[in-house]
Order: sequence, then C-alpha cells, then structure tokens
Amino acid sequence: MQVRKKIFRLGLIALAMIVVGTIGMYFYSMAKLKNGLSYFHDQIVQGEGDVQSLDVSYDNFGIQLPFGLHTTNLQLDITTLGTDQQVQIKAGWVNSQLKGVPTGAFKVLARDISLKSGREDKPLLSNQYKIRNIEVRFVEYETYVSIFNPDQSMRRVYHDLSDILDRGDTSGRLRMQGTVYFDFGDDNVIEQRFTTRKSGSITRLVLNREDLNAVAPKFASRLSVGDLDLVANHPLKAPRLLQIRRDTEEKSLELRWAQKNFPEDVYRHVLWSYLLTKEYGSEFAHTVTNAHESGSYNSEEEIAKDRQNNRIGIAYAQADLPESKLLSRIRSDPRIHY
Repeated sequence: MQVRKKIFRLGLIALAMIVVGTIGMYFYSMAKLKNGLSYFHDQIVQGEGDVQSLDVSYDNFGIQLPFGLHTTNLQLDITTLGTDQQVQIKAGWVNSQLKGVPTGAFKVLARDISLKSGREDKPLLSNQYKIRNIEVRFVEYETYVSIFNPDQSMRRVYHDLSDILDRGDTSGRLRMQGTVYFDFGDDNVIEQRFTTRKSGSITRLVLNREDLNAVAPKFASRLSVGDLDLVANHPLKAPRLLQIRRDTEEKSLELRWAQKNFPEDVYRHVLWSYLLTKEYGSEFAHTVTNAHESGSYNSEEEIAKDRQNNRIGIAYAQADLPESKLLSRIRSDPRIHY
C-alpha cells in the first residue's frame, strides 16, 4: 500500500507544482515516479525488478490555466534492476487538469503512447508472453480529488489502479484503446487490439475477438469458443487461468500413471473447478467452467456430465475440503457422473 500511495502522490505533487513552481518539487516528484514505476513493473512481470534509473525528456512543458499541466513528446527511459531491462515510454501529448479547487475532478489525457524494450534481445518488460511493444492511441482517466483530504483521494486512485491491474476492470472513469504486438520469432508478429468497455458502473479492459483467434492458439490448445470469449472479456486473468488449467492437467496425469482405475476425466474437472473456486470464488468459477463447455465439440451427454462434476468441485472448495482428500471423496460421492 505504501508504494501505491507514492503513485498517486505524484499526481498531487504535479498540482503542487502549479501553485509552488519550484525546482525542488520537480525532483521530489521524480523520486515518487520512480517508486511508482517499480510497482507497475513488478505487477507486470510478477517478480523483482526495481527501477534503477529514470531519464525524462520532453519538447514543451507548461501550465494550462486555471489548474493544469501539459507537455508534448514526453519520453521516459527506464532501466530496472533484477531483470536488467530497459523500457522506453513515449507519449506524443499529455494533459492534466484539476477542475475546481480545493475539490473537483482531476482529469488526465494522453495520446500516441508507445511502450517498447530498449534492448532488441529482450521482450518488453522481460515477461514470458513475447510482447514486443505496446501502442496506445489514447488514455483518459478522471477522478474526484480534494486537496483538503488527500488520503481519501489517494485511496480512490489506488483502488482504480489496483483493480485494473489485478482484475482487468475498475469502477473508475477510464477510457483507453491500443494494440499489443506479440513477437513469436521468424518475423511472425501478431497484433492484439484492446479497448475499454463500460457496463453499468464498471469499466472493463477487453480484447478484440477477431485478433484473439490468431493469438490464443500460440499460448494454449483446445480452447473452446466460450474460452476465447472469456479471455476476451477478462484478459488480465488469462495467464493465471491457463496456469490453473496446466496444473490440473499435470496433477491428473501424475495420478493416472500412479494409480490403477484412476477416473482421470472426472478428477480433472473436479480439481479444475475446485482450484478456480479457491482462487476466484464460486461465481467466477461457474463463469469459467460454463464458458469452457460453451462451443465444446463434446456431445450433450458429455457436457452435462462435465458441468455436474464442475459443480461438485466448486462445492468441495466451498466446504473447505482439503485438496489431498479430493480423490477419496470423488470415489465415494454418489453425485459424481462417470
């Protein structure tokens, strides 16, 4: 939480620059930005990699009355420890405006943003998903802030930022649109467009479904139409969902070789839904397992069997049954469908 506080504090410092306009405040804000970038980098690569150095350049930087800042051709060159990575972030135009003092809406707009690796031998952010670069056409973010109550304002922004990073959706006012470029070698670069979609009070990051048809098979096989729809609407959950599926298949395979008459298909569905429930709760586990059966090539009888076993796995997780007890419970549970 302390690191997340530093992220929003940068925004408050930017407002203070308008009022105070001192060189000292500028260097203070750079320190906060460095800490904030360390946090975001760690969220993306899921590991170590603190920011070692940060160089900032821009063509124009000025005050926009009554309470705003704007700059053009902003560039950040970031070198991180731990992953030995260099990242370049460029924005053609950035504007921030506080509409009202001491309280009011704080709005940030940015256009023509690019993120790429500063080293040709490393993918962007050193992650395992072969991202060569990201191009963002625009980002618009707005929230309500109070200079008299900065902690509450901070918490609101932390909540929005952490939600979009952790879940891929947020209740904050966020709009963005861009393209991720995946590099699979041999000049095989595939584009994946993304945007935000508002549903009620929630804004969700979503993937272009047509692009996903080309990208998804590079990471996983046997994806149903429902699986692809789920990934398109929950892209930031996709890596963990794929890992849970791999873990399930590996554990099922180990038991199949170790035991005679092992009910592999039944166990795989029960364990999969069990692990999903432990990770995300029963509601989203139902969403994932039902999506997998949507568009499946199985017969209606097989789909009904799988759905029933998925429901049982969810029930086991809700009842806090230890994972080590799953197989013995499956063998004795009359609700199981074989």
